[in-house]
Amino acid sequence: MKNLIGATLLLSILYLNGCQDTRVSNLEQRVNHLEQSVHELESQRDKHADDDKARREKLEGCVADANAEFDRYLASNGTKHGIGSYNVKVPVLAEIQRQHQGRIDECRLLYSK
Repeated sequence: MKNLIGATLLLSILYLNGCQDTRVSNLEQRVNHLEQSVHELESQRDKHADDDKARREKLEGCVADANAEFDRYLASNGTKHGIGSYNVKVPVLAEIQRQHQGRIDECRLLYSK
């Protein structure tokens, strides 16, 4: 009977020691590392998305300002003809369009990728 109890005790000790496999802790470390990597990548993705959104908003605002400036130049350098249209001399219109295109190109340089 003592041998049976001793054998059972010995098997129990060996079994419990066997459950503490070092492979499990290695797997846990790898999982933790992968979770950290995923969080870092998600954070970078969100930052890039926010940066892209801010840049797009600045580009749209810059182009809207250029268009508003173009409209003001038409109104101040032309004569009103009907609702919302102006007669502008061709050389003046060409200069206004050149300035407008320059402003739009500047916006693209500043705020496009």
